[in-house]
Formats: sequence, structure tokens, C-alpha cells
Amino acid sequence: MVYNSPINGNTINKGEKSMIEFFIAKKHIIERKKQSIISILGMTIGIAVLIVSIGIANGLDKNMIESILSITSHVVVQDNGDMENYRDIQKKIESIEGVKGVVPKTSTQGILKYNGVLGSYVSGVKIEGLDLADAKRAMELDKKIVQGTMDFDNPTQLLMGKELYEQLGANLGDEVSIVSADNREVRFKIGGVFQSGYYEYDTSLVMLPLRAVQVLTYSGNTVSKMDVMLYDAYKSDEVASEINSTTGLNTKTWGQLNRNLLSALSLEKTVMIIVFSLIVVIAGFVVWVTLNMLVREKTRDIGVMRAMGFSSEKIMKIFLIEGMVLGVMGIIIGTAVALGILWYVKNYSIAQLTSIYYLTKIPVELSLKEIFTIIGANLVVIFISSIFPAYRAAKLQPVEALRYE
Repeated sequence: MVYNSPINGNTINKGEKSMIEFFIAKKHIIERKKQSIISILGMTIGIAVLIVSIGIANGLDKNMIESILSITSHVVVQDNGDMENYRDIQKKIESIEGVKGVVPKTSTQGILKYNGVLGSYVSGVKIEGLDLADAKRAMELDKKIVQGTMDFDNPTQLLMGKELYEQLGANLGDEVSIVSADNREVRFKIGGVFQSGYYEYDTSLVMLPLRAVQVLTYSGNTVSKMDVMLYDAYKSDEVASEINSTTGLNTKTWGQLNRNLLSALSLEKTVMIIVFSLIVVIAGFVVWVTLNMLVREKTRDIGVMRAMGFSSEKIMKIFLIEGMVLGVMGIIIGTAVALGILWYVKNYSIAQLTSIYYLTKIPVELSLKEIFTIIGANLVVIFISSIFPAYRAAKLQPVEALRYE
């Protein structure tokens, strides 16, 4: 038994009838090349922009967090006042699983003065006094030094951020004055320059030997806090709870200390996803318009097919297949384009952007879970955009579809 095709008059065997919906959908797509290309292009742009923006946003967020965590505490341990027996507390904390090291520290604010070839320089700075040997082990501080060295035995040397060092126009070995909050002035030599990757630290942070800051602040052999560095910073809540139960001291995690920043990053990313998702919605609308126009143009063909015995389900399937094919082609091309762009951005620096964001390369971070989530969400958008025109075509009755013939 054979059937005449309503599209080109060819005969189709009964065994091929199950595939006729795909053949008709393909024929419609090819006939309307311009509209099909526009639909595919819209979906390509939508998914490419969404994937690229999420990948770069994730990378920038992760880079900022890593820069902060590279030189600040994962868990801060404090008492109600200065801690005298901090070495005993340090040993207890270091015995806890997951702790990489503990850095006793005294922090204060001060003023830095420098007289050089560029003139006098006066600026407020954040002063951190820390045990350099502990900092090397726990924070890997030596790996962040880009000029000079750390001298564990010289209490008259300091480390300063790279941006601050360049603003001074100073040289290694030059003397600077540090003025404490109670107007006590002590001179130090610039022993080394560090770069944390976090602009705020590199422009305003000065590191001194712990003993020097204890003398500067008249705090004796005490510390104001202890910075705990972990092997996995994302387990800070668990470790902080154990430290609190072991020592009875107050603890704050890096998440609590940077709550406002993390909230801002989360809000920024959420808004960005919503805005760029509108492009995908618009692309879905383009598919909807394309299929609606196709239904109007193919009203006669729909009537012929219904008169030949095609069920409304098969008519609906034809137009649903068309919409899904256009959407899937756009998704595949858009995903490939997005991954290509991210690969280029990750491996080749873009001078203008890297200088603005204090980076050597644009960081990229994108998981397979995120890619599949984006693809799945786009498939849902395409399905919704296709189902209504397909349902409209399926509702056409043979008499209504043929009465204009």
C-alpha cells in the first residue's frame, strides 16, 4: 500500500510512513531557508552569550575569592582581649584535622612616610605583624614575593604590596617610616615586595615581623588574633566549629568576614544571568514566530494531509519536530562557539580587560553541570515556543484548511 506525499507528489511505502513526519519537517525547514537561518542564529547567539558570560563571571568570582584567601585567614581565632599563651593555642589548633597552619598576628592601622626621588609620600596603611616562619608554612608567603626576600631574623625589614611599592617609586633597601596610632614612629627598610592578586591588599597592606609590631603597639608578648589556614577553605565552617569546641575561643570564617562581598558577587551573577537569559527567550520567540508563519503558509498542505488520514497528533508532531530541530541546531552551534570563545579568552590575554581587572589573563570557570543546565533550560524554551504553533496546526480541520483552495 502506498500514500501520495502532500509535499512533492512522491509515493511513500507503508514502512516509511512512520518517518514521514521527519521528511515533511525537513522539507519545510529547507523551503524556508532564510527564516530557518534566522531562528538558528538567534538561538546560537542567545546560548553563546549566556555560556560565555557565566564562564567568565564564574572565573572572575573564583579569582577574586582565591586572591583574598591567598593572603587572608580562612578562619580567624580571637579572644575577648589580647592572647598571651598564643603558642599553646597554636599547637592545639594545628592538631585539628584539615588545618594547614596557624599564623599568630597583631593588626593595626598606621601611616607610612617615604621621601624619595618622586618627593614625599604619606599614606594610611594597614599594618600586620606576623611570624614570618609560620606565614611561610601556612600562607606560602614566600611564593607571593615578587621582589626581594623575607628575612626571618631581621626585625627592621618589612614587606609591602606591589602597587604601593610602585606608587612610592622606591627601591629595595630604602627606608620608610611607620607611624602608629599613638604617634610612635619607627623606621624600617623595604626588604621585599609581595603581590596577592587582590588590588586592595597590594595598595595598602604592609607586613612587619610580629615582634616589631608588638613593640610598635606596646602590646608585649601577645597577639590580637590567630589566622588559621586550611587545606580546603570551603570546610571552614566545620573547622571553625571544632576550634571553638577545642579552645573555647571566638571564631569567624572567611565567608562571615566577607559576607557583603560574597552577597554582592552572588547578586551580580544572578542579575547577569537573568538579563542574558532574555536573549534566549527572544530567540525562542523568533522560533515561535517562524512556526506560526509556517502554519499559515502550509494551511492547504495541512488540510490535504488531514484529508489523507493524518491524525492531529501527527500534524502536531511535524511542526514540533521543526521547532526542536531549529532549536537544537542553534544550541549545538552556540555551545561550540561559546566553548571556542572561552578557550581563546582563557589561553590568550586581552590587554584592555586584564589591565582594568588587575589580571594577567581572563579567568574562566565552567562546569559540565552548568553547561547541561543551560542546554536543558534552552530545550525547555524551544519546546514551549514550538508546542503552541504545533497545537494550532493540529487543531485545523480538513474542511477549514481546504476552504481557501
